[in-house]
Amino acid sequence: MAYEVTMPQMGYDMTEGSINRWLVEEGAPVERGDVIASIATEKADIDIEAYASGVLKKILVQPGTKVPVGQAIAIIGEPSEVIPDQGTAPEKPAPAEAPQASSEKPKAADGDGARPSEDRPKKPTPSQIPSPSEQSSPATTTPVPEWAQQLAGGPAEPVPAGPAAAPGGRVKASPLARRRARELGIELTAVRATGPDGRIRAEDVEAASRGGVSAPQTRPAGAAAALDLSDPSEPVQLSRMREALARRMAEANSSIPHFHLTTEAGVGALLQLRGELNQLGDPELPRFSVTDFVIRAMALTLQRHPGLNAAWIGSGLRQFSQSNMALAVALPDGLVAPVLRGCETLSFSELARRAHDLAARAKSNRLHPEELSGAHTAISNLGMFGVTQFSAIITPGQGSVLAVGEVREVPVVVAGQVVPSHQMAMTLAIDHRVTDGAQGAEALAFLRWCLEHPTACLV
Repeated sequence: MAYEVTMPQMGYDMTEGSINRWLVEEGAPVERGDVIASIATEKADIDIEAYASGVLKKILVQPGTKVPVGQAIAIIGEPSEVIPDQGTAPEKPAPAEAPQASSEKPKAADGDGARPSEDRPKKPTPSQIPSPSEQSSPATTTPVPEWAQQLAGGPAEPVPAGPAAAPGGRVKASPLARRRARELGIELTAVRATGPDGRIRAEDVEAASRGGVSAPQTRPAGAAAALDLSDPSEPVQLSRMREALARRMAEANSSIPHFHLTTEAGVGALLQLRGELNQLGDPELPRFSVTDFVIRAMALTLQRHPGLNAAWIGSGLRQFSQSNMALAVALPDGLVAPVLRGCETLSFSELARRAHDLAARAKSNRLHPEELSGAHTAISNLGMFGVTQFSAIITPGQGSVLAVGEVREVPVVVAGQVVPSHQMAMTLAIDHRVTDGAQGAEALAFLRWCLEHPTACLV
């Protein structure tokens, strides 16, 4: 009996995905559990498996095509089974917001609201409601800035300033905006949108909860004069991961009140201990890295200073008992941060082993969906790229992030004498809603002490 392989939902906020590549050709036999394709989601590239044995009878979605969650992408059947011609998936990408379950019920529109597509005229006039393809109303539009018209080569269509409806009357909103609306009890139909194409952003929901309107995303005055329109350029096709990174980092940087604390740790003793451990030649032990010591020290710090082991979620502060840390791993087309859970319960060697395994599977697109969420803090180490010091952006849902630079041999003054020392700079970014400067400084000082006395990491 034939069955459909559908686009899986890798996370509650995933609404669509795209095929990176098919690993099995049409007509090839597959066994239950075989990896048949790689899909691209907003967080990572993930392999999908066949859930039945048979033959891959038909591929319905070609690589690069975006489809909503739940849509059939292939059919697996018996070798002799005849599959009806169902056509292939459309070449054009699916809508950016795929239908998904929601506790919100679309309200009947009145005034400027969205109306069913069959009631909309195809050629709107200023007194008519526009067609679904335009998804905006003359009463809820703002003029397109002159700089945007210049870039487009001429006058452009008005940019929606209110919530636009997707085909079928569904209000367009980001997954984060929908979650915030549910948390705050806000109806999306009552929120003014300021995002691209009339899309509601999380900031719009926050503004609506305060009884105001968030500032629309507009270009700063005078920016057009700085553009060199004679410089040839072309748009870049972004990957799902890069699109998500751009959106989430912009939201994080504008909505989380960051403050930064920087210190340097003398890691000469750490390097010596690391070398001795790696010289043991024990096949049961991994090859330890500086990052492994940083992870262990951060786990100890979160337990010693529980005020840092917290995050501002929704409209309140949540404090955690476990130390769950995300590890930033660079990929060719973006960044992924798999999560180490319960770090406080793991020995140093087990923590290092799991960290190495996560990083290796992240680079080969073999992470599981549950390994991409649930972190309370994050660690990003760019020291291997020669970066001496930097600041990282806190991911929404987390309370802090530690940015680690390279280990440098520099002269320092000890007891009045200039001596060589191995120093490593670290910058801890903290959500100011979670804790304050003094508490953050105490936590960072303990973290530095653990790295300067590395045997503490082995306890």
